[in-house]
Amino acid sequence: MKKRNIVLTVALAVVIAGGITFGGISWASTANMLGNYKSQLDYVYRMNFYELVDNVNDIESDLGKLSVTTNNNNASKYVSNILNASSSAQNNITQLPLNHQTIDNTIQFVNQLGGFMYSLQTQMSSGDSLSLDDIDQIENLHSSAENVKYELNKLSVLISNGNYSIIDNIQDPNVASNAFSDEWSGLNNNTIEYPSLIYDGPFSDSTTNKTIQGLSESEISATDAEIRLKNWFNGYTITSNGEVNGGEFDVYNFTLTKNDEELYAQITKRDGILLQLNSGEVSKSKDKSLSECESLAVEFASKLGFEDMVVTWSTSSNNFAYINLTPVQNDVILYPDLIKVKVSQETGSVVGWEAKSWAYNHRERANLDASIDGLQARMAVSESMDIRTDRLTLIPGDFVGEILAYEFMCVYSGSTYYVYIDANTGEQCNVLKVVETDDGNLLM
Repeated sequence: MKKRNIVLTVALAVVIAGGITFGGISWASTANMLGNYKSQLDYVYRMNFYELVDNVNDIESDLGKLSVTTNNNNASKYVSNILNASSSAQNNITQLPLNHQTIDNTIQFVNQLGGFMYSLQTQMSSGDSLSLDDIDQIENLHSSAENVKYELNKLSVLISNGNYSIIDNIQDPNVASNAFSDEWSGLNNNTIEYPSLIYDGPFSDSTTNKTIQGLSESEISATDAEIRLKNWFNGYTITSNGEVNGGEFDVYNFTLTKNDEELYAQITKRDGILLQLNSGEVSKSKDKSLSECESLAVEFASKLGFEDMVVTWSTSSNNFAYINLTPVQNDVILYPDLIKVKVSQETGSVVGWEAKSWAYNHRERANLDASIDGLQARMAVSESMDIRTDRLTLIPGDFVGEILAYEFMCVYSGSTYYVYIDANTGEQCNVLKVVETDDGNLLM
């Protein structure tokens, strides 16, 4: 049951209860009814939490087995188990009343784990065995899973206490003042190292600035936000779901419906950009090619006022195209300002959008002039690597700031890597390994 529907059920219960009381039923009876709804909702949350714990326990156990097995049949079984458990864990997390800022790293870890297992499953179905690089990644993932398991099991002890009520410790899952979310802070602890793998493009999870630089101080009203949505999504019925203040961004929430399709949108108060769009819709066929979806994503971004965007990465999975758009300034790719787009390959409709990095980072950069040229930068790339493409990019620093760097897409020992050479010092500043699937497509 979706959280939104649960909340609506409780709200409806309050309205019904008020009407019944007005008709003469006792307040005690109404209070009892609300108490039952509260208990039911708390039960739903608890069940999702316990399922999440079970799934993470299974993931940790099977990753350990996968890292040491020498039997391909067993390896295939463990990969399949982990893929299923990670998918279930993603669902469990979405059904919990959490401020997702608290566990962004964990959500990303679970998502990337599922993507990596899918790539291994595809690889093994073709008859290939796990490589030494694969084993290294599996061991890194296992180490992270052990830490996640430890933190979740600590939480389990707290929640298993008969006196602990999740309902009593939540307010609005979208705001910071959520005691239940605060209990999860250990999962974003810096002692947990989450491996860096690429499934959805270079620097797709980057947010370099903690202050919002991509938005002005000018605010729009809820009415103006609704008007913008009507212009962007012609033919949809727009319903306001109120606003959220005090989180990363102050936003207006909306539901968009057309026929059986339902989308959920967030518009920032500052500047009124589309910050997030998501949907639970299923794409049943692949009528649109990946290249067609790329064009639709760029066209949609332009419609929303995001100009000079280029496709830096795209892939296809479950009849959806996942596309990264990045702005360009003076022929330099600005990775910190990346926007993620999800397009249904059945209908060609944009059903997912995430522009947090753009909102945090986008601005006109003052100096994008390299001190060394591309040929000099190539000298810093290992001779054993086969360089396929290169370009000048702006990338997030490891901890703070941004680095002007030459990006070299290379192939080594059957795997694809991104090697980044600082365009001012000539030193290697980052290396990322690409994990591809048969459905995936890397665009340079």
